[in-house]
Amino acid sequence: MKKVAHTALVYFRLSENWIHTQLKYLKDWESVIFANRTENLDTIDWKPAVYAREDQLPFVARAADSLAMLAVGYYPSFYYQAKKENIDLVHAHFGPMGYLSSALVQAIDVPLVTTFYGYDVSMLPKEGSKWKARYKTLFERGSRFLVEGPAMRDKLEGLGCPPEKIVIQHLGIELEKYPVRDSYHPDSKLRILMAGRFVEKKGFIYGLRAFRKFLDGGGEGVLTIVGDSSDTTESEALKRQLLQYVEKNDLKTVVNFKGLIPLKELQKEYYRQDLFLAPSVEAQNGDNEGGAPVTIIEAEATGMPVIGSRHCDIPEVVKEDRTGLLADERDVEGFTEHLFQMYRQPAMRAKLGKAGARYIRTNFDAQKQGKRLGKIYDDCLQD
Repeated sequence: MKKVAHTALVYFRLSENWIHTQLKYLKDWESVIFANRTENLDTIDWKPAVYAREDQLPFVARAADSLAMLAVGYYPSFYYQAKKENIDLVHAHFGPMGYLSSALVQAIDVPLVTTFYGYDVSMLPKEGSKWKARYKTLFERGSRFLVEGPAMRDKLEGLGCPPEKIVIQHLGIELEKYPVRDSYHPDSKLRILMAGRFVEKKGFIYGLRAFRKFLDGGGEGVLTIVGDSSDTTESEALKRQLLQYVEKNDLKTVVNFKGLIPLKELQKEYYRQDLFLAPSVEAQNGDNEGGAPVTIIEAEATGMPVIGSRHCDIPEVVKEDRTGLLADERDVEGFTEHLFQMYRQPAMRAKLGKAGARYIRTNFDAQKQGKRLGKIYDDCLQD
């Protein structure tokens, strides 16, 4: 069987579990992971072969490996593993790892596929000319560049990537874990869910402001927020901002902060709620969703309607007025109006939710997307 080496800095963060799902359902190819370190492997029911530098190299050898990488452009340990495994293709996850893999594929003479996910398209190129130059090298050496939708495709093309090398590849989810709900809450209270890391691009403060205006206008509801801050100063500051807003506006009885919860618990949470709110924005530092948060795909798969922003490829997942409602970034009035529409028209919630579940099953099935990814690899071998 043909072998693909997936390169990633970490395999895998819980907030990046969709990378693991892509590998699990890849067809006709055997996956091997090349990473700096591993995390959360005890949480999965399917484990590929993993080579992690921090797990398998002593400190001195790892330091030498890193120094050699600066000289030749790739980790020698990855080179030896690739040769040992007889790798046919490398798939890098995130743009920086694509660049770090571009010299490796030249050394072992195999094609390179790179998937861009968000910050690597939006934020990194704005940090200076360094990444623009590195991406130029990557675009020359790489065979295919995968993106989640047309918005990210256009941004990647704007960075100089040849359009004929760009392929839209949706992130699939395990649909059997997200059965379509057969009933909706009968009472009038609107149960709203927001989920994600506490970073500016998630736009949670705008969701909170819209929820407060919804209550002030006579709406009745509860907002649940799943997620937490990371270990950065900016993320901690954002968490404080959200908590202070709730405290200042007397929302503690109707806003629930659940923190970070396991994926299985999040899956259950979708069914406790009436709609998913995703008010994503472009952050001041240029960071954005790139594609669309996988939480939107998961929520929509359950039959939950979505209110989202016209941001990156969210409109690729939330089809306006068909599977959900959209507002412009930071448009608190628009989000508030949509909350009232959902509140006053439960039949519309059910209609949008059921249409969304059908759309996700057609376009974001992990098994279908796994077959499609394997076909992309095959096309690269035939170039």
